[in-house]
Parts: sequence; structure tokens; C-alpha cells
Amino acid sequence: MPDLCASARFCHKDGGTWKLTDESDNKHKKATAIQEACDCPSGRLTAFAKNGPAIEPKFEPSISLVEDPDQKVSGPIWVKGCVPIAGADGTQYETRNRVTLCRCGKSRNKPFCDGAHIRAEFNDGDKSINS
Repeated sequence: MPDLCASARFCHKDGGTWKLTDESDNKHKKATAIQEACDCPSGRLTAFAKNGPAIEPKFEPSISLVEDPDQKVSGPIWVKGCVPIAGADGTQYETRNRVTLCRCGKSRNKPFCDGAHIRAEFNDGDKSINS
């Protein structure tokens, strides 16, 4: 599976997911790390119970658009609920609970978002992100 990070920045609270994971003996830090993983729209971060299943948010199959008002850009296409993804060349990708797909056309990891929309200052015309 290719790198799935869409640079959505949900993993930066309290020192970042990796630091929180290292300190997960602390209940608060463990809970924050799990929440950050669940908030990750791309599914790049996924928490797992010790010797158990993935801890994932429950999503109905759906597709929506991500807007990023902090960066004043339009973000990726958010695919949720184990919707199958196929590339333009017919490649079938692993079915996942959530992924983000490139909307700006600049990702080097197509069909997945790699955060290039931020560098490209991609705006689909949504006036709400420019306020």
C-alpha cells in the first residue's frame, strides 16, 4: 500500500501521534493518540488494540470533499466506509475504511492524496475557504 498521508494535520496534538504512542502508558496520552488516529481522514494512522483489531471510526459508504480553511486550499476527496478504489489503469487497491484521493491533480502518489494541494495552493472555487 502506498503512503497515504494527506497532510491533514490531525496528528499534531500534544506533541504528535508518534510521541503520544511512545508515552501510551499514560491513559490521557493513549486516548489522544487513538483519537488522532481515528480523526485521520486518509487512514494513514490507524490505532490497534493490543493483540487485537483496528480501532476505527464507523463510516457508512460515502464520498465527500475536504476543505482546508487553515491553509486556504481545497483538499482531497474523502472516501469512507470501505468503498473499493480502482486506478485509471484498472489497478484494484486494498479496500480500506477511509482513504483520501487526489483532487488537485498534483499528487505524486495518485490516485491517493499526498498533500500536494497545499503546495499547489489548489482552490476549487469554494469561497468559504478564503474567508
